[in-house]
Amino acid sequence: MTKVLQKAGFVGETIYGGIDVHMKSWNVSLYYGSQYLRSFHQSPHPDILVSFLQREFPGANYSCAYEAGFSGYWIKRALDNHGVSCIVVNPAGIPQTDKGNKSKTDRNDSKRIGSSLQAGMLCPIYIPSQETEADRQLVRTNEKLTRDLTRSKNRIKGMLYQVGIEIPERFGSENWSNIFINWLKDLPISFGTLRTALNHQIKMMENIRVEKNLALKDIRKLAVSEKYASIASRLKTVPGVGTITAITLITEIEDMNRFKCFEKLNAFVGFYPTEFSSGEHIRTGHIISRHHKRLWSLILEAAWIRIRRDPAMTQYYNNTKLKVGGKRAIIKVSRKLLNRIRSIWLNKIDFEIGILK
Repeated sequence: MTKVLQKAGFVGETIYGGIDVHMKSWNVSLYYGSQYLRSFHQSPHPDILVSFLQREFPGANYSCAYEAGFSGYWIKRALDNHGVSCIVVNPAGIPQTDKGNKSKTDRNDSKRIGSSLQAGMLCPIYIPSQETEADRQLVRTNEKLTRDLTRSKNRIKGMLYQVGIEIPERFGSENWSNIFINWLKDLPISFGTLRTALNHQIKMMENIRVEKNLALKDIRKLAVSEKYASIASRLKTVPGVGTITAITLITEIEDMNRFKCFEKLNAFVGFYPTEFSSGEHIRTGHIISRHHKRLWSLILEAAWIRIRRDPAMTQYYNNTKLKVGGKRAIIKVSRKLLNRIRSIWLNKIDFEIGILK
C-alpha cells in the first residue's frame, strides 16, 4: 500500500513577518494569526524571503513590515512585486514595552514588528513614487554639499587658528569671496608642509563649492520642469520661500491631498504641541520632538522672513509675543504659514500679503 504524503496548506490564511533590516543581514520573525512561529537570519535579499515563505507556507497570503531608515523603500517595492504585501513604518510608531527597552536585540526587534503587524497596530508611512524619490535625492544632495562646505571652511579656519594666523577684519567672519580665497593662497607660510596642507584644504573647499553650484543649477532646472513649475511658482509667492524651499516642500510632501486636514499636515511637519488632558482638564505642552527635520527648519526660517515682509504678520507676532513670549510666538507664526502653504497648494492660488488666516 502506497503512503501518500500530504503537505499542510495555508490557502486563505495570512502569515505575518517582522523584518529587522541591516546592511548585511535581516532578522525575520513570523506569526500565524496571534501565534509566534519562528525567527531566523537571512541574507538581505527579498527573493530569498519570498522563496522561503512560498515553500514553507504554500498558498498563504504574506504580510511583512520593516522600519523606515537607511534601507529606503526598495525592499517594499521588491516584495510587493513578488506578491508579498509589505509596509514601512516609523520606528517611533511601533509599540514597545519596558522589558523590550531593556532587552534590545535584532530578534526582539523583528518579533516586536511582527507581533504589532498581526495585531493591526502598525500605521504605514507614505511611500513616494520612484521618480519623486529620485528628485528628493537631488535636493538632499544639495543639503549634504552645504554641510560639507561648512565643515571644509571650518577646517581651514581651525588650521589658521592653530598656527596663530589671524583673519583680517576686512574679510569678516563669514566672507569667503574670491579675494579672501586668494589671500589664503598667497599667505606667507614658513613651513612647506603647512603650506601644502592648507592648499589641500583650500582645493577641497573649492571642489565642494563647484559641485554645490552645479547641484543648485540642477535643482533650478527641476523647479521649472513641467512636473513642478506650476506649484513651485505659486509657493515662491510666499515671503521666505525660494526655489530650494519650494522644491524641498514638493519632493518631501509630493501629494498634499494625503493629509485629510491641516492637523495631520501639522503633525507631520512638527509644529504640534504635546497634550496631557484628562476629563475637563486640557493641558498642552512643548512642541512634539517627533517632526520632519527638513521641513520644520525651512518653515521656521520662512516664518521669520514673513514677519519682516508682511505687516499683518508683523503685528500678529508682536502682539502674540507679549502674551506668550518670542519662542511660542514664532511657532504660532510658523503654524499659520504652513496652513497658508497648504491652502495655496490645494486651491492653486498665489500668496497675498496682509491675510492672517
